Amino acid sequence: MNMTALRRVAFAMCLLVLAPLLGSAAAQEIGGRLVLYASHPTEMIDFFVDRFTAEYGVEVDLVYGGTGELLARIGAEAGRPQADVMWGGGAHTGASAPELFAPYDSEALAGISEELRDPNGYNAPFDAFTMVIVYNTELVAEEDAPRTWADLADPKWHRQVVHANPAVSSSSYAAMVTWLEIGGWDLVESLARNQIIAESSSAPFTQVGQGENPVGVAYEEGAFRWLPSGRIEIVYPEDGVALLPGGLFIVRDGPNPDAAYAFADFLLAKEQQEALAAEFPGRRPTHKEVALSPEMRSVEELNVIPYPDQEAAANREEWLAQWRQIMIRTR
Repeated sequence: MNMTALRRVAFAMCLLVLAPLLGSAAAQEIGGRLVLYASHPTEMIDFFVDRFTAEYGVEVDLVYGGTGELLARIGAEAGRPQADVMWGGGAHTGASAPELFAPYDSEALAGISEELRDPNGYNAPFDAFTMVIVYNTELVAEEDAPRTWADLADPKWHRQVVHANPAVSSSSYAAMVTWLEIGGWDLVESLARNQIIAESSSAPFTQVGQGENPVGVAYEEGAFRWLPSGRIEIVYPEDGVALLPGGLFIVRDGPNPDAAYAFADFLLAKEQQEALAAEFPGRRPTHKEVALSPEMRSVEELNVIPYPDQEAAANREEWLAQWRQIMIRTR
């Protein structure tokens, strides 16, 4: 048993001993700090961090960044870890660098849909998402809107499809892997000819919503943020979408392991999953007993295709290098 596991066992035993003396509320109190590296929208991060702090008395130090950027930072800090938790990306993010993260084996996983659990044992699947096409309703007529990923290769969209850099955005990397599953590198290259590459995963839905670009490839929750404006519509491509568990990972040998595991357990609890569905349409809860927001399309309504988690993680650097060569060739 490693030192992290021993500390967790000792911490749990202390709570069992002290609970009758201090009461359940006091037993919930952990105190101390949590260093959280996060690539999610700030409003969602702040919402759940505030709830966690109120319940556990833990002060949270936040570091924001893109998923690729934060993963690289954790790798650079591996000799002396500074972070406790990386919250962002997908299950494949941790699978691509398992040496950086500690196993997550918790009773909280009992409530999570089995198909969304990490077979490698690292991810705490807080949410699930898919990648979608978004189009600006003032620039694109409904009858002209793309209905499949392959439609985005039409010459009429030349240099008009905004897509985040898959080297810095894990959701964009997931989209690229989905295209590989549907049509191989031929499809990836045909789509690349029409793409404008952005350096942020929020750029596609933001730029389409603001009318800077007519069409974009975006993650589901970001697209939903713009729906109330009436300026964008969402298309779930008919040639296939992958349903992906979001990523939350405990940093190996991080400075505050008790707070890190408590944070992961907290987010997977039914109460927080219900809050996710109610407060953040576009995010799919992973808890078996929590219903999807009625604003969203159910899995049964989508053409969901398998996602090659293991292959996507193992080949990430090779595939990104090949993508870069395609981008150079198609400019």
